[in-house]
Amino acid sequence: MIMSRSRTHILYIAEFSTGGSVESLLCLVGGLDKATFKATVLFFSLPGETTCARFEAAGATVCSLYPRHSDKGDPKHLPKHQLQSKIRAALGRRIEQFYASLKYALHFLRFRLPVFNAIRRQIGRIQPDLIHLNNGVHSDTPGILAARTHHIPTICHIRTFGKLTYVSVVAARSVRVFLCISDAVREHLTGYGIESSRCVVVPNCVDQRRFNEADVSAAGIREEFGWDSAEKVFALVGRIVSWKGQDFFIQAIAEARKTDASIRGLIVGDVDSAFTDDAYAARLRALVSEFALDDIVRFTGHRSDIPNIMKSADAVICASSLPEPFGRVIIESMAVGTPAVATNAGGATDIITDGVNGILVPISDSEALAKAMLRLSRDTDFAQKLRSAAMQTVADRYTVRRHVAKICTIYRSVLGSRKE
Repeated sequence: MIMSRSRTHILYIAEFSTGGSVESLLCLVGGLDKATFKATVLFFSLPGETTCARFEAAGATVCSLYPRHSDKGDPKHLPKHQLQSKIRAALGRRIEQFYASLKYALHFLRFRLPVFNAIRRQIGRIQPDLIHLNNGVHSDTPGILAARTHHIPTICHIRTFGKLTYVSVVAARSVRVFLCISDAVREHLTGYGIESSRCVVVPNCVDQRRFNEADVSAAGIREEFGWDSAEKVFALVGRIVSWKGQDFFIQAIAEARKTDASIRGLIVGDVDSAFTDDAYAARLRALVSEFALDDIVRFTGHRSDIPNIMKSADAVICASSLPEPFGRVIIESMAVGTPAVATNAGGATDIITDGVNGILVPISDSEALAKAMLRLSRDTDFAQKLRSAAMQTVADRYTVRRHVAKICTIYRSVLGSRKE
């Protein structure tokens, strides 16, 4: 392939500027060979200064469709309707998908058409060689259509189990490759009729350097929350949304403490107003009080020292009551050598072999989760075996280098098939 410039210019388009998808994108951009690739990251709304600085430090140019703090194009500000779930229950998935497609078409004309036009203008200004969309087919439809108008090859990173409308499926025909973060996500996508030949599983990665540099001692974290070195600390890290299972985590702590009073819990993360309301957080605090755990389970809110918390904990818990598309916190905890306990659905089953490099428990089963906590608190040899195997798993399968190499191979394949 003959390129018109010395470096291949990749335009990354990201609707969201926080969360695991952004951390994953940062790992990818930072791992690119700067002599071969040039990266521009186009966010819908300009992220905070810290996020911008991290991407710039990783070698990317950062720009946005809208100014910082703008709510244009932000789905949490769009109206929500309950009719779709009622149609699904009454008439089935096909009718639901038809209704969702009609609703999305109207939604697109009202809210997403300006986004499409803004992306199209930015693509014309930036003139990339390839576009890498970072959100999922449904959210990325304006970007897919905008890329098509410029005849630029497009890759779509699928990081969620989001539903697809007929509109999105038709638009997705121009996408060259779908990068699926787990086998579960790939199966979900092909279930909507996307050809399996275009769906490639590329697991997320973890920045081992960032997590290995965690240097706060376990005693330091315990001291912060008024605990001593004898306490066994279990941390649930993630947004406070109902499907993340914080309620089952609290119940499991209460159950485990009937046997081992040294067990403590940390709930690390903020309420995500885009996906839940303050009522769920209030319900969690009421549950803590109901079980008399006010000094036992602590809510930390947002933390910037996640690697330190994970390294200081005796285990990291992923208690999600719905399947995780991947489960980034699992490989992050593995990277620092902390055992992970996760529910046995979705991406977690790609990562954890039960009893070998972590523990899997049934979804929404607080008793099983409590038993896993007790086993880790009692059996230090077993916990150490999990730590060693977990770190080896990350080194073998989830490094930035491995992740970037696989995606760059796909870039070259897509660009190599392009007519020059």
